[in-house]
Amino acid sequence: MSSPNKIDQLLEDYVSRIHHTLRDLPQERRDLIVEDIREHIRTARAAMESENEAQIRQLLDDLGDPEAIRSEAGLPPFPELGWGDRWAPWLLLLGGFVFMLGWLAGVALLWQSTVWKLRDKLMATLIWPGGLAAVVYALGLGILAPAPAGITRCTGGPGGTMHCTRPTVNHLLLVLAIIAMVLATAAPIVVNIRLIRIRNRFGAR
Repeated sequence: MSSPNKIDQLLEDYVSRIHHTLRDLPQERRDLIVEDIREHIRTARAAMESENEAQIRQLLDDLGDPEAIRSEAGLPPFPELGWGDRWAPWLLLLGGFVFMLGWLAGVALLWQSTVWKLRDKLMATLIWPGGLAAVVYALGLGILAPAPAGITRCTGGPGGTMHCTRPTVNHLLLVLAIIAMVLATAAPIVVNIRLIRIRNRFGAR
């Protein structure tokens, strides 16, 4: 017998695929269809004396493939994923190292794709322009680097002694610089992960 957690995960994955497959519908109608499917699942499970994974899989087969449900909702089938859909996220993340040309190519492929919504395209284009390369260039130019503390100054004293004064360190600026570096590095990586997850759900139908 399959564990309840495994069965619940199987059902949630199916419902999540349905929700994603119907993403072109207005939210109210999409939520209504998904809730009808959830209710059908609850009713079918309640009628089972002792459910197992095989029964649940048969139940999902009877409900229909997400692509078939999309068709029943009056939506056209998804186009096949192209090579541009597969490479766009990586070009956005790493393409800036090729004189920024790779990043620009990634932007072009992103905006031509039907996989991602407008908000995803805007997010991927604006966070950050240039991807990780922009972070490296900013560090090289000192834009994100911690500000130098200054120069130690030494003056001569009586009897040939030297008196040196150490510069004070602005700890607040140092902390802010470190936070900026972490955020600037993490942001394009997080966006890249989001784009890939959306693309993978698209490819999974």
